[in-house]
Amino acid sequence: MNLLAPIASGTIVTVAAVLAGLLVLAYILKMRRRRFEVPFSTLWQRVLKEKEATSLWRHLKRLLSLLLLVTMVGLLLFAALEPELGGAREDARSIVIIVDASASMKTIDEGEDGTKSRMDAAREQVLLLLDGMNADDAIMLMRMDGRATPMSRFHGDLAKHRKTLSTIEASDTPANLTASLSAAADALRWRKKPQILLIGDGAYSEDALASATWEKVAEAAPSPADGASEPKEPSFKDKQLASVDLAGIDVRYQPVGKAANNVGIISFNVRRYISNKLNYEVFIEIQNFSEEPATRRLVLFNGDSEIDVKTIELAPGQRITKIYPDLGGGAESVLRARIESVEDEASDAFALDDEAWALMPENKRQNVLLVSEDNLYMEGALLIFDHLEVDKLAPEEYEAALAANELPEYDAVIYHAYTPENILPAPTHLLYFNPSGPHSPFPITGTLNRGRITQVSETHPVTRWLEMSDVNFDKLSTFAVDASAAEVSLFQSIRSSVAAAKKEGRRKVAAFGFGLEGTDVMLRVAFPLMMVNTLDWFAGADSDLITTYTTGRPARVPLDGTYGISEVLVTTPSGANQKAPLREGYATFFAAEVGVHQLVARQGGEDVAEIQLAANLSSASESDIEPSAELSLGGKKLDAPVIGSATPRQSLWIYLCLMVLFLLIVEWYTFNRRITV
Repeated sequence: MNLLAPIASGTIVTVAAVLAGLLVLAYILKMRRRRFEVPFSTLWQRVLKEKEATSLWRHLKRLLSLLLLVTMVGLLLFAALEPELGGAREDARSIVIIVDASASMKTIDEGEDGTKSRMDAAREQVLLLLDGMNADDAIMLMRMDGRATPMSRFHGDLAKHRKTLSTIEASDTPANLTASLSAAADALRWRKKPQILLIGDGAYSEDALASATWEKVAEAAPSPADGASEPKEPSFKDKQLASVDLAGIDVRYQPVGKAANNVGIISFNVRRYISNKLNYEVFIEIQNFSEEPATRRLVLFNGDSEIDVKTIELAPGQRITKIYPDLGGGAESVLRARIESVEDEASDAFALDDEAWALMPENKRQNVLLVSEDNLYMEGALLIFDHLEVDKLAPEEYEAALAANELPEYDAVIYHAYTPENILPAPTHLLYFNPSGPHSPFPITGTLNRGRITQVSETHPVTRWLEMSDVNFDKLSTFAVDASAAEVSLFQSIRSSVAAAKKEGRRKVAAFGFGLEGTDVMLRVAFPLMMVNTLDWFAGADSDLITTYTTGRPARVPLDGTYGISEVLVTTPSGANQKAPLREGYATFFAAEVGVHQLVARQGGEDVAEIQLAANLSSASESDIEPSAELSLGGKKLDAPVIGSATPRQSLWIYLCLMVLFLLIVEWYTFNRRITV
């Protein structure tokens, strides 16, 4: 007899002990009767007590009720262990069935009329395999898309496996074959007769197929106790960290899918020009994955408005690139590209890569106030950007206008070699060059003569692409930076911070410990780049070059001003809501759907930060939907699974439950007939 034991034996023992105690307590309470004083009954009390004490049968029949209850509970607990008749078969296997649920499994090319998806065909193949399993085979179902997801534990309940299989649907992510094989191999480690059955279309990258190794890295060492062999852990130098160890595992491949044509968008991105944020440029890459020439209509949308339509011709296997320069206008920030079949051509079988999305940052102008004495370098750096409206005031003019409340609203103010006591209220952002005195945004700790910048922050948007090690300075002011208050050091000279940034509510503040006198920074490419990076950070457009993400890959998404918040709410293109972790201003986001996602960070019931993200398939290996009838893994050709005939499984739990029902009827009958009372 086998016990599948879906519940841990320790749990069963604990439950049994608790129930036994409760039953005995209930029995004791049941045997206690209320006393009623009846006239003349006192004469008979001694007689009745002596008769009851000497009656062995009365004791035994009262224990019968307790025995029935204990038996029923014991049978129920035994049924929970799922006992089966017969001993374990020697040929019983441990099998992991990897079901490919990646994007290419949405291809419509199966069935007699070609209207069935590969995912449907894969489920049918798994059902055939399940029908041929032995009664003692332990089976685990695993879903493979961008992640490896075990869908069950190892067990032989085929009905449960069929129900689990019906819930597996293809996603919008590429297949992560390496992670799936690694997870399956780990699950099978040290199990008898391990086997992996891979059911899919073979649309996997060459790197994933080459990641497997079949050589043994662990040797067997005899046990001193009984001479039996037990596995010995391989040494670190023997481990191949970049590969999947499949030594001793029988891996088989069942292909699905038929030859089908596909033309897909494999890359789509958009960027605004650095010098003119009002215009943008679009990049599209399209490939024909079929062996026949194809004609498609390429449509580019801004929101719901078509901004360009063109017909493209592609030779077999050809990849073309389309660039749309100097595009402007359009109120929407969502761009969409779509390829359509022309009238005399049938649509391809894989529709997921026929559309792609990209997002642009808000294209508003910035009103900037420069408070400085005449400095042509500073003024020239601001005038080269078309999206900036710049006003200039001398420090005394600024003080007079501020006192008279005559200053208009500005998006940002730049203070050059001037540190005022009175500043414009938030949300106006502030940029300081060479601040001084008690009103400096960061406390000044000292001055470095002939200092040089030795370290630049690698993560902050202000320092993106900056190289400052070759810049000369006569003097550098050093700042005290409080990391606990979300203040960030931008530049460091040895260990001293000479530039810093922070956020105060809706206001962002940056300060550089140098002016444009006594330095050659304005003669370097870093200076205008530093200016545009800072103003983009002020405007919230510092992530404009990361407009599209790839499904199936985790990405770190910057969300400004979210320190102290641990998670964000993600709304997917299908309308589903999920949560993503947030650490140090970055959300770790895994896109499982193609389309536009919305991330919202909330604190105290209010939305603190919000960002939209576009995710596309962008996978040439996944868009190449030509199925592989044969698959080589780590240089070894995989055999097809053998579909056998199922052996009957004689499960006893239903009979045990029927016995409990029978005993329950017996207990009810004996109680009501006053037999066990």
